[in-house]
Amino acid sequence: MSKKTREAKEGELREIHALESLERLSKRPESRMDVQNLLENLSEHGKIYARHLITSGPSSLLAAAKACKLKVAEIESALTELETKIKLLKS
Repeated sequence: MSKKTREAKEGELREIHALESLERLSKRPESRMDVQNLLENLSEHGKIYARHLITSGPSSLLAAAKACKLKVAEIESALTELETKIKLLKS
């Protein structure tokens, strides 16, 4: 019997990557404060979205928008902001 898998929903793979990056950086003692500062310095929508991502895990952009009471475009913008700040932190 084979397991059924589903295709990732829009944004899900990006969310998984962002969350994994945050988790890896948070485990390194020299990066913990940087991660905390990154999260504190996000835009208001970015903070709402990051809180949702960290507590609820990856989901579709539509599901995240509903959970955060934001528009899909606002979630997508918040995800892009988070990805950009993670890249800066890694470099």
